[in-house]
Amino acid sequence: MIEAFLQKWIDQAPVLAGSIAAVLFMAGFAALLGFRKTARLDEAELAKLAAAERLSLTDALIAPNGKSALARLDGGKLMIARVMGADVSARIVPASSARVRRRDGKLSVAFADTGFPPLNMKLNEPPSWLAELGEAR
Repeated sequence: MIEAFLQKWIDQAPVLAGSIAAVLFMAGFAALLGFRKTARLDEAELAKLAAAERLSLTDALIAPNGKSALARLDGGKLMIARVMGADVSARIVPASSARVRRRDGKLSVAFADTGFPPLNMKLNEPPSWLAELGEAR
């Protein structure tokens, strides 16, 4: 019984080895293309995203790791940006639809649109415009 089992694996060894080689080749090719690259947010990127919506950036708060940001735009709007792999997801909402909370060095911004997840980030020192936004609630 064991001999039949071993013989089955020996017979399938070339197919298994070929499959392993193909997977390693594809993973290596993907690494060469840079599948591990991730985007980072900075004020220039936020200004570019705002300009795409014909708005201008007034103030910005970027997480220390560069993976998320909250920006105040002209016209009383807020832009929330998140890094998603090699791309950036941004959403623009009226400031009145956001609930801002600060506690223990963390910022949490929840939105009236329940389908859009809240923004959570570490906060070293809150800028004055963020305090104004929190007081308006």
